[in-house]
Amino acid sequence: MLIFGGRSEYGTSGSLRDSAIVGGIANAIASNVAMLSPQVVRKDSKGTVVKNDKLSRLLNMRPCPECSTYDFLYRMAADLVFTSNAFAVIFWSDDYTEVERIQPITVGSHRIFEDEDGNVWFRFIWSYDNNEYTVPYQFVIHLKARYNDKRFLGTPPDYDLGRTLDLLNTTYQGIKNVIKNSASLRGYLKYNNFIDDKELQQKVDNFKSAYLSAENEGGIAGLDNEFEFKEISQQAKSVPTSQAEFFRSDIYRYFGINERILDGSYSESEWNSFYESTIEPIAVQLSLEFTYKLFTERERGFGNMVIFTPNRLQYASLTSRASIGQVLFDRGAITINEYRELLYMPQIEDGDVRQISLNYVKATDQSLYQVGKDGTPIKLEEPEEPKEPEEPEAKGKIRRENNNAKIE
Repeated sequence: MLIFGGRSEYGTSGSLRDSAIVGGIANAIASNVAMLSPQVVRKDSKGTVVKNDKLSRLLNMRPCPECSTYDFLYRMAADLVFTSNAFAVIFWSDDYTEVERIQPITVGSHRIFEDEDGNVWFRFIWSYDNNEYTVPYQFVIHLKARYNDKRFLGTPPDYDLGRTLDLLNTTYQGIKNVIKNSASLRGYLKYNNFIDDKELQQKVDNFKSAYLSAENEGGIAGLDNEFEFKEISQQAKSVPTSQAEFFRSDIYRYFGINERILDGSYSESEWNSFYESTIEPIAVQLSLEFTYKLFTERERGFGNMVIFTPNRLQYASLTSRASIGQVLFDRGAITINEYRELLYMPQIEDGDVRQISLNYVKATDQSLYQVGKDGTPIKLEEPEEPKEPEEPEAKGKIRRENNNAKIE
């Protein structure tokens, strides 16, 4: 039986999953994080090598049996928005040499412990089956947001947004009451004769069905001396939409998002700003966490890492795509098919080749254009000197005698 010391941090799943506005924000952020592309690379002095091994295929296709890469990243980002903490458990092979799957988990509660030997453990109740599990913290991909006052955990947004959400809900309730009051009492019927309550209610129902329904297009009622109708004038109350807008904007700013990102009406520059301020920090955290948890110290020393990159040009205008794509294509940075993809064109056969303009050359290779490959200088042919133009043949010879010119 494993006995833990007193040093631990405990957290719950939070309560923001019931908020419609936070749910919309989580969907917008998670949808963009889910489109990041994981790559397993090795960077050393010789350059960068993009791997296509088993780990790379697992991360790019299906980290676990029930989740595609898109689903996996979406789940992690959504949990990060709701609770400021997102978890995924790494399952290794029996000899701990290969990753079999990476399982994202939504927890009902969780606790991170440090034992007397300094080993850190992660105990959680999985919301899927409500069972409790304990795993080494080294086997857990853990993303944090608003990481400030605790050692292991990010601070849930419930504390910061609780008052704002309460005020927003109160505002919505006020709007609801205004709408309800608009259909309240319009007037009353005054009866001149005494009748019992049951008969009175029957006469009121008859009056409403006859004169206050949509079928009374003329808007005129006929009354006898038995009763009279007294109208009650009410002043319409304005709907406090500006207050609701203020509270929503406060929540948007907290998560680094705005209304245009949510409804898809953003411009190219607005999306770039949203990516740099909100999506890129999550991509950096994913890269660092995956690299540290999936590779040993020796493997990291050889330059192995996992990076998460976006296709930022997918949100650019066609004009920007064409302009940037032309520059990248001329320098051999992208293939023909990648260039066509930027222009919303289908790929072609034999299009996965890079081409480069001969106007550019590596700085280290420029000498090859001045000397031969074997190191001998290239002999350039000397240009022929231009001949002096011949004087036109004179029709006659000029002979000078005693300073007198004579033509022969």
